Amino acid sequence: MNFISEPSGEGLVDLCASNVIAAITDAWAARKSAHIVITGGRTGLAIAKAIDQALFRLLRENVAFEGSMLHIWFSDERFTTEDDPDRSDTILIAGFGLSKSHLVFHRVDASGDLDVAAANYDAELALELGHQPFDAVVLSMGEDGHIASLFPHTFDPEFSGSAIAVHNSPKLPPLRVSLSLSRLANSLHTYIFALGEGKAAALQSIATGPVGLLEKCSPNGQLQILTDLSAPTSN
Repeated sequence: MNFISEPSGEGLVDLCASNVIAAITDAWAARKSAHIVITGGRTGLAIAKAIDQALFRLLRENVAFEGSMLHIWFSDERFTTEDDPDRSDTILIAGFGLSKSHLVFHRVDASGDLDVAAANYDAELALELGHQPFDAVVLSMGEDGHIASLFPHTFDPEFSGSAIAVHNSPKLPPLRVSLSLSRLANSLHTYIFALGEGKAAALQSIATGPVGLLEKCSPNGQLQILTDLSAPTSN
């Protein structure tokens, strides 16, 4: 893991957005489409807005990217209807106010059964990406060390599918759909935020939690941990 520590959360968000835009630029130059994963919460919304602004500048300054599309996937979602204002994707989509004409949002369908919803998200990923890696994955670590809806000791790290039905999330609501550890690991670039004093304990034990498991099964290099705290003394 590579730890990037600085006191400004805003500075870290801007750094992440800049790096994600670089990954999108590389993908667009190669194939006119890019795929990234974003996460919810306060940090997630700030990241969405920063990516949106940087993407708008990129499109304005590079006519060669006209017609290029960015596919946005969600790391996890509450299993509730798409019109529910508490859904993470509803909040995040609202953060993209400038570049929507170049975006495709892949939302979890919660109109039926939880397991079916996870299977459908899995199938959508297979159709759009197959085994190709995401161009960038952005996550935020919880106070207990969880990422997406992969909570410590509650999921199978060997699960080989792309999406998981979460029936008993320790964090309400209990029903969720999450991208799996193996699918999140299949990314060219991975950025994980750990902001605020509440993340201090989880940061110190990060290597033994879900983030450590993510690193172990990542085939494409180091994870970037972005934090406003001191990096762990050992990892």
